Amino acid sequence: METLSVAAATEKIRAYLKRDIPRPYFVISDGADECAEFQKIFSGTLAQIYISDFCAGDSPLDNDLLVERLDALERDTICFGLGGYIYFTAQEDILRELQDRNFKRKVIFICSGVANLLERLAEEDSKFRANQICRVAGSGSFSVVSYSANLNVPTDAKNFSALLKLAESGSRSITVQTDLPLENVREITSFYDAIKFREPDFSAPPDALSAQQCQEYFSDDNCTGYPPEHWRSFAAGFKGKILNRYLKFVFEHSAGYEDYLRNLFFALFDADDKNFAEFYALRKAAVKNISSPYLSEYVARVEKSATDAVKFLTDNTAAERRAMIRAVQGKEKIPAALEKNYPALADYLADFDYGDEELTEYFRRYRKIKLLNVDDENFKRRVRELALNRPFNRFETRQKLLERAGGNAKLYWLDALGAEFCGYIQARAVQFGLHAEIEIARADLPTLTSQNKYFYDDWRGAKFDKNQQLDELKHSPEKFDADGKCSAPTYLDAELEIIGKVIEEIKNALAVGDADKIILTSDHGASRLAVMYGRENKFRMNSVGEHSGRCCPINYLDARPDCASEENGYWVLANYDRFSGGRLSSVEVHGGATLEEILVPVVEFSLQGAETSQAEKIPAPLENLDEGFDFFE
Repeated sequence: METLSVAAATEKIRAYLKRDIPRPYFVISDGADECAEFQKIFSGTLAQIYISDFCAGDSPLDNDLLVERLDALERDTICFGLGGYIYFTAQEDILRELQDRNFKRKVIFICSGVANLLERLAEEDSKFRANQICRVAGSGSFSVVSYSANLNVPTDAKNFSALLKLAESGSRSITVQTDLPLENVREITSFYDAIKFREPDFSAPPDALSAQQCQEYFSDDNCTGYPPEHWRSFAAGFKGKILNRYLKFVFEHSAGYEDYLRNLFFALFDADDKNFAEFYALRKAAVKNISSPYLSEYVARVEKSATDAVKFLTDNTAAERRAMIRAVQGKEKIPAALEKNYPALADYLADFDYGDEELTEYFRRYRKIKLLNVDDENFKRRVRELALNRPFNRFETRQKLLERAGGNAKLYWLDALGAEFCGYIQARAVQFGLHAEIEIARADLPTLTSQNKYFYDDWRGAKFDKNQQLDELKHSPEKFDADGKCSAPTYLDAELEIIGKVIEEIKNALAVGDADKIILTSDHGASRLAVMYGRENKFRMNSVGEHSGRCCPINYLDARPDCASEENGYWVLANYDRFSGGRLSSVEVHGGATLEEILVPVVEFSLQGAETSQAEKIPAPLENLDEGFDFFE
């Protein structure tokens, strides 16, 4: 069929209008511009009707109403939209019906989208080809996307009639919301389909995101600036926009968002040695603030299967920190990874210069044994020797040290804070920008709060309310093991956290001018080793042991054991024995006279800045130490 210009086709139409032919005339016109020209050319001479007016809302064409209207025409008429209707519905019968129908007035149908059909009809009927049809130059095809009504997506057309109206006006790319089954239309029944239509390169498989997430993404496709665990951070991988190498590694190993959430924790197991250190650091930052059920699963897997468990754990959570403590139980040496992965515990273990080499060595060994939960005969022998010569008597009393405090000093009493924590206190002071002058004092015997509260009662200056958290922790075995046995010192993590928060509280009080100086001290310390090594001694006293057997009231019918001090009406054990009758605690005890029970820090904090660096507080390596007491592998 010859292709004509609009002008030539117009002449064909004018010739048709002059002939005595009752049947309609069809113009194949696929170009939007050409259709518009016909509307303009015949706007004054021909009546115009539109097929869309015969489709009510989302209903198909009312054929009877259309034919009735055409039969009743009073003027020659040009009709738009028939081709589009057939294109979208495949209802070819209406075309065949109109093709052979005789009307009182001349009717010209401008048809888009059905050129092949009309040309086929023309080939079948030579009269039709000669008298009733022509083709206009110009090309164009409809691109229509139909969104399901339940998606509630804004569209160009709200129903089928509106779709036809836009097509009749020359639109070729249209979105519509209709429930009618249409042909040559892309059906979008889910937000996933909508995304794939809008972004063909979006590589997510259908089940990678939930329906809700797909809907949110369709409304807003921004995937930057979200926390690692957010589904948008996962979706960023399908756009090639994950820059973090660990998160990209996690994404590549995840089929869907739930896999991604799990792999945020577990993908570290699949990292090779080359990438492990980098991935460890990036993973730690990524999961730091995530509250996830996968954490406990991850910790359980590490503890069950990883021979080097500490390597895979961080200090992000108490669960992981306590798992690290459990992982080193019974070891001869502390894994080197602990120093990096659990800095607070490394600060606790680090040497502190107590001003006395023997005392520094004692607490160095004590802290390690407490952590590793190991039996050490050399240390126990040394404790038995110290129980006889009692070197704690060389230290001044807490009361004397407090009497020397001057200026606007405010007192802070943290119950059960022993001298073992001096290095950790110094490290936290440096962290908070505080100057800390640390001295060691001895408590009164027995090391009970009832015998050591007068320093607080007699203080005439300002003071904080007594803080009992540390002491309560040591008396709460049920918090650490289901059976209340506290088989591993996992409570050490909580001890460090409590002390850290106290020093932060002190920093804040100094910062707001609550005091010029704040003095932190305690009534007594406590002993983990007295629990680990504790046994009833060979002496049977008429008095019953108290406070886990660490002391007992003096009864002059009995002889004082050599390993016990006599003070304030009590015999107080300075080794790890216990008097009969006292129920042994499973966490820590106090009441006795070991160095960890009787020696307490007196720390004067100020905001002047640390005048002595932490490094200067750590002595040179001590001589005559067992090789097994080297701190790290």
